[in-house]
Amino acid sequence: MKNIGKYIVLVAVLMVFESCVGEVKEKLSKATEGVSNVSAFVKEARKVEGRIEKLKDATPLTNEQLKDWLPPNLGDLERTGFKVGQAGMYQVNSVEGTFKMLDSKKKLTIMIIDGAGPTGSMMASGYGLLGNFEMETEDEYQHQQTVEVNDIRAQQTYKKKSNDTQLIFAFAERFLVTVNANDMLPDETWDMVDNLELEQLTDMAE
Repeated sequence: MKNIGKYIVLVAVLMVFESCVGEVKEKLSKATEGVSNVSAFVKEARKVEGRIEKLKDATPLTNEQLKDWLPPNLGDLERTGFKVGQAGMYQVNSVEGTFKMLDSKKKLTIMIIDGAGPTGSMMASGYGLLGNFEMETEDEYQHQQTVEVNDIRAQQTYKKKSNDTQLIFAFAERFLVTVNANDMLPDETWDMVDNLELEQLTDMAE
């Protein structure tokens, strides 16, 4: 429930951000023409509009389809539970799977939302922006940065003391993916993402 709560807060922030993109883009474009970093922001804002237009009329996968896609295991981790429709309050379809390794602290929770439809398209665009802006911060507790792994750009957070990893990214500019891995290094977590075979989702959506 703690992870879901954090996720819902993030989605709410993204939705508010998306509602302001058009206005901010117009004001920044007029007030600060020629400034390179602002120009980059305006460029990304235009991409956001394009993504929303592309996805808002698309038909999302059903919760049943998402559940059927969810694999029974990821490497040595076995699926111990799943939930569908947890993001239904936002009028989007979703699936969440929990995977554990027996006799180990290793645990991975993945939540996927289909970004098709009016509301989902705004969420998908927000997730896409998270990966497009370069950032990196580090202290004694965690290391957070923008990374690109296997052509996926994501916000990656590694908590040093607990050896936990979180990944947030948009796959194929449509599927919103949040991964929380306990007792797993970033490389291990990305290996699990590779085992997910997210390409199957895009094939189903065609």
